[in-house]
Amino acid sequence: MNFSLRTISLLLLITTTLLALFAYDKGIYKTYTIDLTRQTQMGFNTDLSQGGETTAEISYTDEGIVLNCSISLEYQWPYCELKIHLAERADQGAFDYAQGVDLSSYTEVFINISTQGKNNDQIRFYMRNFNPAYTNLNSDGNSLKINEVQYTPNEYPNGKYIPIKDFNVVSWWLQARDIPLELRGVEISNVPLLTIASGGLVDEGEMTIIVKELYFRYNLISKENILFAVIAMWFFSAIIVLLLQLKSFHYRLNYSKNQQRKLSEVMHALKLEKVQLEKLAKRDALTGLRNRVGLSKYLIEGEEKAQDHNIPFSLIFVDIDFFKKINDQHGHNVGDQLLIQFGRSISENIRQQDKLARWGGEEFIILCMDTQQDKAVTLAEKLCKLLADKPLLDGITITASFGIAQLHKDESTTSFLERADNALYKAKTNGRNQVQAAD
Repeated sequence: MNFSLRTISLLLLITTTLLALFAYDKGIYKTYTIDLTRQTQMGFNTDLSQGGETTAEISYTDEGIVLNCSISLEYQWPYCELKIHLAERADQGAFDYAQGVDLSSYTEVFINISTQGKNNDQIRFYMRNFNPAYTNLNSDGNSLKINEVQYTPNEYPNGKYIPIKDFNVVSWWLQARDIPLELRGVEISNVPLLTIASGGLVDEGEMTIIVKELYFRYNLISKENILFAVIAMWFFSAIIVLLLQLKSFHYRLNYSKNQQRKLSEVMHALKLEKVQLEKLAKRDALTGLRNRVGLSKYLIEGEEKAQDHNIPFSLIFVDIDFFKKINDQHGHNVGDQLLIQFGRSISENIRQQDKLARWGGEEFIILCMDTQQDKAVTLAEKLCKLLADKPLLDGITITASFGIAQLHKDESTTSFLERADNALYKAKTNGRNQVQAAD
């Protein structure tokens, strides 16, 4: 994972966390809003039906629904109320109270109401529930269960969120009916009617109730789940980062071990002790070519490219034929000059990327970088012919034998050199002045 990806991942994690914390603070809600503009769903009721004389009328303004009440004390328990029908009308035009709205998943209701007049202290908010177990409107017109909350709206000029758990079923409704114990609690699974009524104790006079806004809501994701998700997100992110770090450490450790192993193999293959490596120079004193120490760096480099990146790597062993006879016939000084000239001739006829070194005595080695074995064979054949056709020193023409090998996948340095050396041995035993390639 590169730096930019780590940075982007961290920014995404922080951004997600901030959004989650915002949701934790503000909440993510599903709402059910009561449409206060549907005048056909609105109605009112007063104590006139019980013999009282309280009157009311509804008007509609930009501010909301306005219920104007004239409270009369003619009835023992005077009241006026606004009725908001959630049920739709049936074919006959009456409201189908059996088909209400399921509000049981909602946890709170937002009520924005204000009151004016002498009786402006409290209002009662009812959620009326239909249940066939206790609701029979033909025999009991008030059998819709009354889930009630009573509060003073003017204490909350911007509205009030009221938890559903703060509602209760009015006691007089329960006392008037034989309701089983399991059905005596708050129930809002089928609500066809909402009611906003004057308080339980009112005086005679005018009262105005203005309903501005009304909706139910519940939090889609609880605060506990949001907090758990944030903690889990950071925890698993930390685990992922740790695993990536461990993988990186493991890779670097393996790479380091492989490097050490390759260096050890090269040192063993070249048969050089540590003390010798420190003392020997990287250049052959006679020819000026690289010696074994000077070649080791390029041998390691070629092997790494071949093993890690599949770049072909070949080498050529070259041995001057019958060199001992030249020393015997012309002397060692001439032999030394011949070795120098031999090195120059080979250097001038190989690529710059190829590396030539004196292996020892009259034996030389060419490292052919980025070269398949067949290309190395072609190069060796060219050099073999060049040496045989043109004298290196006045009156002295030499030939040479060539052994070629290409590094195999996962092959050790020792095996690589031995195969090339075996190919050279084959060239010499087959009559010299020729090129042989390893299997």
